[in-house]
Amino acid sequence: MSFRISCCLKVAFALSLLLLLSAPSAAASLEQLMRHSEFEELSISPDGRYLAATVPEDEQTGVVILDISNLDRPEITGQFRLSRNESATGLLWATADRLVFTSTLQAGLLAQPFMSGNFYAINADGSRMRQIFGRTDMSTFRIATIIHRLPDNADHVLISKRLADDPRPSAFLMNINRSYQAGTQRRARRLPIRLVTRSPLESGALAADYQGRVRFAFGTDDDGQQQFAWRPNEDSEWVRFSNPLGGDINFWGFSEDGQSVYVASRDQSSLGVHRVHLETGQTSALLADDTFEAVAPIRNVDGSSLIGAVFATPRPEARFFEEDNKSARVWRGLQASLPEHFVSVSGFTEDGRYAIVQARSDREPGIFLMLDTEQMHAGQLLARKSWIDPGGLAAKQPIHFTARDGLALHGYLTVPPGSDGQALPLVVEIHGGPHGPRDDWFYDPWVQAMALHGYAVLQINFRGSGGRGVQFEQDAYGQWGAEMQDDITDGTRWAIDQGIADPDRICLSGASYGGFSTLSGLVREPDLYRCGFAFVGVYDLALTKEEGNIPSTEAGRRYLDRALGNDEMVLAERSPISHVERIQADLFIAHGAEDRQAHVGQYDALIGRLEAENIAHDALLVRREGHGFYDVDNRVMLYGQALEFFGRSLGEGR
Repeated sequence: MSFRISCCLKVAFALSLLLLLSAPSAAASLEQLMRHSEFEELSISPDGRYLAATVPEDEQTGVVILDISNLDRPEITGQFRLSRNESATGLLWATADRLVFTSTLQAGLLAQPFMSGNFYAINADGSRMRQIFGRTDMSTFRIATIIHRLPDNADHVLISKRLADDPRPSAFLMNINRSYQAGTQRRARRLPIRLVTRSPLESGALAADYQGRVRFAFGTDDDGQQQFAWRPNEDSEWVRFSNPLGGDINFWGFSEDGQSVYVASRDQSSLGVHRVHLETGQTSALLADDTFEAVAPIRNVDGSSLIGAVFATPRPEARFFEEDNKSARVWRGLQASLPEHFVSVSGFTEDGRYAIVQARSDREPGIFLMLDTEQMHAGQLLARKSWIDPGGLAAKQPIHFTARDGLALHGYLTVPPGSDGQALPLVVEIHGGPHGPRDDWFYDPWVQAMALHGYAVLQINFRGSGGRGVQFEQDAYGQWGAEMQDDITDGTRWAIDQGIADPDRICLSGASYGGFSTLSGLVREPDLYRCGFAFVGVYDLALTKEEGNIPSTEAGRRYLDRALGNDEMVLAERSPISHVERIQADLFIAHGAEDRQAHVGQYDALIGRLEAENIAHDALLVRREGHGFYDVDNRVMLYGQALEFFGRSLGEGR
């Protein structure tokens, strides 16, 4: 199926795509909602002949290469599977027919992924498939990323690498054709990497300019404060400089002339995108917002220079400071054609003619198109979840309210399809993290499952959530079970006051930190909630600082000291496990037996305490699952039991 856009045919294009994205409505089953996406990342080869896609399967995410020279009959030419809990990411066509990528490790669907430090390569025809750099031992911390493609060098890419035993990052030329695995007896006769330079700073990474010269470094000191350094050329000494904008900034690349860098400021006083002139230190604001952060860069056709950014507004917005750039024009035209979706351009061919486009929404998991930018003709390529009918799902509406201390808070309300949104059984779904992650407007299978079973779902970006600046996150330090919990309570009462929620049928639900908040709500507000579903949660804050993968590193221990504090009496008072005797609501606790983030010891401790106090509860512990369930059958079992639990506690929602 294909479509054409032009001044005269824009409306026709929009209608055609809307028909594609909103076929005749049919409610999705729980199994359909819980199935993993068929595809995640996509990358088009420089000549436009091949498409690389990451494909989740069996607790790993591998890579598939498609020959799309005939779009009507795409052909799989290569596949690359990785090890358990390893996921391919960062797809990069180093040449027209050789793909390079790295990977992350993630023990559980909700666990924080971390870089493996491994690199892999495969030819477009599936040949010469190999690990080109990294280790077979996955237990050692390391971060490595590709920082420049080096298009004039067919055999190498430029990488930045940092190891656990060497806090200073280094830049290397990496050969994309040879194999090398550290920690093995068999090694290639010649190493595939060559040192280019070392960073003058600890932690962080190195960055290259438009020409592939390593000229910028960023890192942190022992107190977590950001540090920066640059040099005029590769023969110059490094020059350190301080953050000119305050708060935290994220480095987003060099300007094309190499004299400036682009940064995204996370400081409340300067949220947005700025240009920093390296020689003078002068800054200029390019895109700004009073409330929400710039969270993703938008680059020009060749992927080098920054032209805009995506902002974490309640419905995400793409904004541009290079309005006449070709990529900006394409992006804006597509967005105007699909106003009910968020449209993004994820990559162009080398000549800029073809682009990979993705359309997503609260009801559409994601559909990929290939756009001919000269003919303005778009053809459907792939869908993340082709079996999902967006027309049968529930809309997610942005909401806002004011907390008891006057703080403005934002979130989302999802009501069952066809409902008038009044006097409904309500589930308050609390996100994990909590410092940094946030709920967003996009498709969420668990939210849809609840809405399709007749429950209104309220999601609150409480203080500490991401997207609103570093101060908004850090002001919640030391507020677990206190002001952060008050935000959940205030949001619940807002839903009651608006007539949305039946005050006698409200349940708390959440995973990870959301599990902690669910139990905290039940012990702090025993008369407000009818039930609570806590999944892979933490319930004992002192134990959180002792067990699991977070306190196993120095950085993790420093984070927990900042987020939780060190007062043992406060930790005990704020821990819901200390007050289970206050629970009056129905309770369902679930966990993965291999959870290393919210360690399974948290589940054991809570169940033991509930049994000691004779508190009735449902419990589910699943083997071979970690911080979030991956196996589809296990996900269907878990969320099916949760829906049955809601039905017993709140009554059937439909």
